[in-house]
Amino acid sequence: MKQFLRNFKLTFAFVVFVSIGILAQQKFYINLNDRSNDTFKVTLFPENLTDDNNIFQFASTAPGTYQIMDIGRFVKSFNAFDEDGDQIDVEKISTNQWEIDDPEDVYKIIYTISETWDTPVETNKVYPMAGTSIEDDHVLINGHAVFGYFKGKQSDPIYVKLEYPEEWIVGTALKLNKNGYYEADTYDHIVDSPILLGNLTKAVTKIANTDINVYTYSKTGLIKSDELLSMLKDILDAEKQFIKKIPVKHYDFLFHFEDFTAGAWEHSYSSEYIYKEEPLSEKLMNNIRSVVAHEFFHIVTPLNIHSELVEKFNFIKPVMSQHLWLYEGITEWASGIMQLRGGLITLEDYLKEISQKLKINDFFKQDISLTELGKRATELPQQYANIYMKGSVTGTLMDIRLLDLSDGKKGLRELIIELTNKYGKHKSFSENNFFNELVAMTYPEMDDFINKYIKNTEPLPVKEYFDKLGVNYYESKGVDSSKISLGIRFGVKGQKLFVSKSTKAAETGILEGDIIEEIGGTSVTLKNARSVFVKFSKLKVGDSIDITVTRGDKKIKVVPVLTAQKVKHAFEINPNATEKQIKFRKAWMKNF
Repeated sequence: MKQFLRNFKLTFAFVVFVSIGILAQQKFYINLNDRSNDTFKVTLFPENLTDDNNIFQFASTAPGTYQIMDIGRFVKSFNAFDEDGDQIDVEKISTNQWEIDDPEDVYKIIYTISETWDTPVETNKVYPMAGTSIEDDHVLINGHAVFGYFKGKQSDPIYVKLEYPEEWIVGTALKLNKNGYYEADTYDHIVDSPILLGNLTKAVTKIANTDINVYTYSKTGLIKSDELLSMLKDILDAEKQFIKKIPVKHYDFLFHFEDFTAGAWEHSYSSEYIYKEEPLSEKLMNNIRSVVAHEFFHIVTPLNIHSELVEKFNFIKPVMSQHLWLYEGITEWASGIMQLRGGLITLEDYLKEISQKLKINDFFKQDISLTELGKRATELPQQYANIYMKGSVTGTLMDIRLLDLSDGKKGLRELIIELTNKYGKHKSFSENNFFNELVAMTYPEMDDFINKYIKNTEPLPVKEYFDKLGVNYYESKGVDSSKISLGIRFGVKGQKLFVSKSTKAAETGILEGDIIEEIGGTSVTLKNARSVFVKFSKLKVGDSIDITVTRGDKKIKVVPVLTAQKVKHAFEINPNATEKQIKFRKAWMKNF
């Protein structure tokens, strides 16, 4: 430890504690020059701990992930010492908690915690965008996966300074003070502020009064930040027009391009994106734009429109909000409609997206309401993704309903802007009363909409509502002989795919719950599934294929004949639309 302290390059993270009126500090030493064994080596020096602070806690989950992560699983060692260097007894009392004897005598705590990307766990694998990675040329830090906090100290300020190679660039929304420490107001703030550092590129711009920074790690240097920024300017401009003003003064995009694509995670002043490194094709660029449109809109909801459950997040025993439909479903709706209204996609493109969401929704259970899905998000991992499908389409219909009731003068966008002005980052709405508030801010008829389609599970009135726009909708419309279908949807169990839904079981012999072992004689794993299904997609209607599944304790071979894919959830612009329908459609397609 003495040699560690002698290294003048060592960095510190200071946590200011206010406990019983006494200013306290918690100093973290994190040496990222030592990246051995894929672990963060952490030494912290707390001050003025009392008996009330005898539990050190790592996060069970984090806001916006909707999954149990149990970060304590990644802690490899945890020891406490007094000022003389003698160990103080520490007992691990749960997956994420360590109880410390005589906390007032603690001089330092030393712990090591593994990165999540390369550390295998049996269940609840941490999403890469919410995890940590340590490599020779870069490091990804999500605060909840490295830092913990003492009981009673979640609201105390945190200051972070890291040791790392001199040539590295640091990307983070955290402010750097004059002493070189990154400042976080609370533990929640450090969780809300990921750090990507290493061999990065950087590009900057300004959108209205908001400073935009783009930081990019690209494994071989193929993708640069200035290319990404150039590609994103249109979507950021569309976002500005959609929400009128950007409610943050600065925002950072953290891009990570390496060996796989995983997704993205939003934060108050930043978002991070995990993609496989490959040339920036038009398809990839469109995908990134769409994801950025979604993640950037989170600066509105839930980060500026949220209930008390989000603002006062319980990292130990999280309580999920019933308003996930708003946080994720409405955000996904906004990411699409803003591109339509900004002229970045055509009406036909937008309708294709709605069609695709409805097709995917068909594979999910239809007896789970959006509010139930929110409250039970961590319990229903196989159903959770439908919030982006059914939740988004519900937002589309809610927008049309509001515009209809207001004679084309006020839609969901305008309601969201009103809510943004009414609330904010540190002013939450009531979890239990929010629906009543929405009705009071709009029209009595919206109570019926909320009860039917958000609180309950009545079929969405897609045809009725799109007819108002002069757009025809068909739940089913013949078949497409150029596309094949087995009528199955997959879930994941460990490294295997299983059939989560089978709509053609009588024809194919494939049942829900079957674990896929082989397709066409090729063993199927999570790792090679993509390449196997690429070959599968080249087959034609009428072809047959051997599929081996595990059903119960038996392996069974089925040889289904591939049939044509039904055309479902089709939209077409009505060539005979009335003037009233066309006028309403034009109002729907623009920002007021």
